[in-house]
Amino acid sequence: MEKKPWKRLLWLKQDYPDNYTDPNFIKKAETFHKRLNFLNSPYKHESNYFKVRYEFFQFYQSILNVSSIFLIFAYIYYYKQDPLPLTIVVTVVVSCLLMSKKHDNPLFVRLLNLKSVIIITFAMLTLTPVLKSLSKTTASDSIWTLSFWLTLMYISALSNTKDKKSSNVSTNLLLAVVTALASRLSSTTEVFCFLYICIQVNVLLPNLIVPSYLLALISNIIVYAVITQILGWHYTILILSTFLLYIIVLPHWFIYWQINYRMLEDGDGRDEKDCLITSWDAKRPVLNC
Repeated sequence: MEKKPWKRLLWLKQDYPDNYTDPNFIKKAETFHKRLNFLNSPYKHESNYFKVRYEFFQFYQSILNVSSIFLIFAYIYYYKQDPLPLTIVVTVVVSCLLMSKKHDNPLFVRLLNLKSVIIITFAMLTLTPVLKSLSKTTASDSIWTLSFWLTLMYISALSNTKDKKSSNVSTNLLLAVVTALASRLSSTTEVFCFLYICIQVNVLLPNLIVPSYLLALISNIIVYAVITQILGWHYTILILSTFLLYIIVLPHWFIYWQINYRMLEDGDGRDEKDCLITSWDAKRPVLNC
């Protein structure tokens, strides 16, 4: 009895080993590979490289903004500094940017923003005593671990797309990180200032400031200066080298993957039917076959 023809469907039980590859697929792959024009690939254009590097840089800036949460916390918690001057400076900067930003209906938008700020401020003042006493019975090591995992979840939930607003998930995760860290602070004033600064730096400022390399340079100088002050030059050089590797080297590897692997999915861009993997895989899975 002859075997049924092999199908590239994982949900089917077939009389073939798991590592079986259909000869027709191999032939089609060889033919498709010869037909593709790798030398003139659109992924090799210089504009694509700058686009990829800019997206990598945007993600790096997101991580840099998140690190400000822990730098502010160290400023208040470890160095026992008064957070009020920093809170006033950040508030003045954000207020100036908010008032100077152009809107279709400036008066209405400013009043709406002012109303939101007042509501958020009173909500924070109400919750601050609760947050100060939150998790006092929990060990600090548990708080640091919880903050670490919440930060990773927050970074993964961030959206770098300009046309899309940040999702509520990322904002809620940010508040969870700040709340967990705020439970270690000793006074109500420190908790309120810490919450207020973190929300302004990570929620308001990214939406008010137009991304530019000058602002990125200023933020890098501030963050790395604080890291140097806290951890020393050795850690600063290590962290900076890691991010330079990420921004400069990894985009080249990503473009290499686009040229040598993604073209097998995208084809030459003329017709979806010409794509190797698209034409071979089933468009919609069929259950109970």
